[in-house]
Amino acid sequence: MDAERPAETFGAIRGLFLGELDDATFYPYPEQNPDEKEGCDLAVEAFRDWAKDNLDPVQIDRDQEIPADVRKALGEMGILGMTVPEEFGGSGFGTTSYCRVMEEITRADGSLSVFVGAHLSIGAKPIILFGGPEMQKKYLPPIAAGEKLCAFALTEPGAGSDAGSLRTRAEWDTSQGAFRLNGNKIWITNGGYADVFSVFARAQGGPVPGEGGITALLVERGMPGFTNGASEHKMGIRGSSTTELAFQDVVVGADRIIGTPGNGFAMATRSLETGRLSLGAGSAGASKELIRLAARHAREREQFRRAIIDFGMIREKLGRMAAATYGAESMVYLTAGLVDRGGLDMSIEAGYCKVFGSETLWQVVNDAVQIAGGIGYMTEYPYERHLRDSRINMIFEGTNEILRLAGTLEGLKEPGRRATEALRAAKAGAGAALAEYALGASVAGSAKVPRWVPEPLAAQGENFAATLALFGAKVTEVMKRHRRAILGQEYVLRRLADAAMRVYATAAALARASSRIEKVGAEAARRDVLLASRFVDEACKTARRELEDIETVRDELDDAIAEDLREQGRYAAAWF
Repeated sequence: MDAERPAETFGAIRGLFLGELDDATFYPYPEQNPDEKEGCDLAVEAFRDWAKDNLDPVQIDRDQEIPADVRKALGEMGILGMTVPEEFGGSGFGTTSYCRVMEEITRADGSLSVFVGAHLSIGAKPIILFGGPEMQKKYLPPIAAGEKLCAFALTEPGAGSDAGSLRTRAEWDTSQGAFRLNGNKIWITNGGYADVFSVFARAQGGPVPGEGGITALLVERGMPGFTNGASEHKMGIRGSSTTELAFQDVVVGADRIIGTPGNGFAMATRSLETGRLSLGAGSAGASKELIRLAARHAREREQFRRAIIDFGMIREKLGRMAAATYGAESMVYLTAGLVDRGGLDMSIEAGYCKVFGSETLWQVVNDAVQIAGGIGYMTEYPYERHLRDSRINMIFEGTNEILRLAGTLEGLKEPGRRATEALRAAKAGAGAALAEYALGASVAGSAKVPRWVPEPLAAQGENFAATLALFGAKVTEVMKRHRRAILGQEYVLRRLADAAMRVYATAAALARASSRIEKVGAEAARRDVLLASRFVDEACKTARRELEDIETVRDELDDAIAEDLREQGRYAAAWF
């Protein structure tokens, strides 16, 4: 664990890599704190009522700007201070409440959700989590009121997914008793109007120990030497402000260091966890809006004297859209509930929620456009704007490729430890039985149907247990085969990641539907049973397909094709 994170128990998903499910972690499915739920309900309703009369997403997209009066209104509603502690004027919302509000905002407009997320999810987060008492007292009250807007400045021209390649530097100037900050940041959301920036730089000297390291610094608009570029013109989320930042000998005092000097990378990663989880929630919200639009169109549109919702291929799309959204939503609110419970490291789960949620939304928006037909392609209808807005979700807050690799490698640590123990035991001649146990062979095929799965979901519980057992067995097989070389096996890691996400989402959906049945009875919970059953069936089939084909000849063929494209720089298969 890093120094900025207290000792925590591993979260829900690491056990799945061992073919095990901790019942107490998944069941009962988390419920929102009643007191906080009341405040959250009011916030969601207030935003929804305000948005009906005051938010024009078409204008925001066309003008490529969120009007200042809209930003001001969000501050007045308390939305820009949702997660700021109450002692500093915020609402003190936990993760579940924040995700619920972000879901509603994303349903209304993607640009607006990105603006709020950049302000709260990541921009203000380092100050909330790691800022000293004086820093928090000075900055958090105006941040909560929306009087000061925030941004998170990490990405650079040469440091996107590889955040360790930062070149922005903060060098200690003894004569000034402060850092001199120099460098550039790109694609910074809220960069055109934020007042407070959490800037990550390679710092050296002064209060930074040893040879230095990545450090978070609080920089304010108006500081000499700090400028921002014009807003970029983007495919989607066009209303959000995305700019370059430039720092030329910006003098930054030691009192502006956020958290522990030299520990900025760990702090950035921790701050991004909230952003990734709320992005998954927002993706679920946008998916729900698209399902509403598609279902309404399918009911009203007639062809061959029938509503198109009566045709099988339309029904298949609607079923897939609703079930996948149920699975993504279940993942998000299981993870959010566990974060609110405290004491758990949910970094893998947050990343997986972002990946699965964003890719679910991309499939949902594609299906919605297809159901809408020609009007889905026209700018006067909302479908194409949703399509453009949704594409960025798979890129920012950590690309889906990086999050797949990072989460899966983290999940493999305990199986790797067991494999190491087995190797040592074998070398010491401790016997095959001990070596077999250490390797996890006793786990393979041992997964049982969770005890809390009720009769209406019995078949789905068995499906899940079989898939979990196969997942645990394949993890063991892969670790035995590759050992430390697994770090370079991206094809294998990608397939393990896609299986892991679906196993986790399936467990979350089953826990949610089972808790619903226990609470209201099977008849009243029939919609949950329906959606969970459809989701579990497809998710488990997809996971098993990935696992059964964990290493394939296609990998070598893809390597050869990529090398040919590297050499040729074009598609070079000639025909004419």
